[in-house]
Amino acid sequence: MLKSFLTVACCPATVVLALAVVSLWNLPAEAQSVPELTSVRVISPQVEDGPEKKPVVSGVTLSPSGDLAAAVGDDHLLRIYDLRDGRPLCQYPAHTDWVRASVFHPDGQVLATAGHDRRIRFWDASSGQLRSGPSEGSSAIRALAYSPDGRLLAAGGFAAKLQVFDGREGRLLYELDAPGGDMRAVVFSPDGRQLAAAGRGGQIRIWDLAAGRQSRDLTATGGRRIHALAYSPDGTRLASGGEDASIRLWDPASGRQLAELPGRRRKVLCLTFCGRDLLAAGGSDNVIRLWDLAAQSERSRLVGHTGSVAALAFDFGSGTLISGSFDTTLRTWQLETTNNEVRMTRLE
Repeated sequence: MLKSFLTVACCPATVVLALAVVSLWNLPAEAQSVPELTSVRVISPQVEDGPEKKPVVSGVTLSPSGDLAAAVGDDHLLRIYDLRDGRPLCQYPAHTDWVRASVFHPDGQVLATAGHDRRIRFWDASSGQLRSGPSEGSSAIRALAYSPDGRLLAAGGFAAKLQVFDGREGRLLYELDAPGGDMRAVVFSPDGRQLAAAGRGGQIRIWDLAAGRQSRDLTATGGRRIHALAYSPDGTRLASGGEDASIRLWDPASGRQLAELPGRRRKVLCLTFCGRDLLAAGGSDNVIRLWDLAAQSERSRLVGHTGSVAALAFDFGSGTLISGSFDTTLRTWQLETTNNEVRMTRLE
């Protein structure tokens, strides 16, 4: 029997809760004793019309420095928070319809948002002021992703094309044939050489940007809509999750499926790697599950949300995991990290 420890930071005090996790490695995930961690910082958007008017949170992103979070939702606003104390810094009317995505430029100075009004807007990350006029997509936009060098911004949504813009000026550079007309996830590989997108139909399309061509299509069993994609920090694995309630791991170089994680019963809506072998998954069961990919077992459940967990972001430098939910809140979790990896100490 092995034990592992995971630390979670609480709010408003910087109390650290250490929980011992007892795992039976030879049992399936649903048969293991999985701890539920509830000590979190809760950030609730400030609104003028009372709590019944609070927005669902459909997009969240962390600045490269890890001290700012930007959140967007169905009230058309952009909100920026100081994560050191959860304090709201600014709030602006960003769009004229539901805002679905927000992402920081890798240099931390620019923030991009997009949504159902088909527009992409660029903001000054420190002040929240609009930086330039909007770029317009061909349809409602559901997902945004910056390339690691910040030169490209990819946008996908309700169109059969994936659009790639200049990362700073917002100028449309080119379009790629998408694997369907409903793209929910767009992500660059850590080295910037690949771009992956997925949505309706369960098909993942990968482009080799260095070669300027489509690389391959990956098809999940059942062909149901994919909501989330995430590359591992070293780029050797691509995780996908969606409406068939499964999480699959792929080798993006060969297109081979490496594993299918067990144990979920609801839709997977968001994924993010929190370490080389630690994957966080949120979904329609209101829970964030942390998966140990080396053991292919569930390590912990982060609970407290009362609505679908629609967005996740992780900062390797600080170990901060942030979640956004349809329950109208953001929650922060502090994972213990060592050398940019989440430490899960095993004891005899």
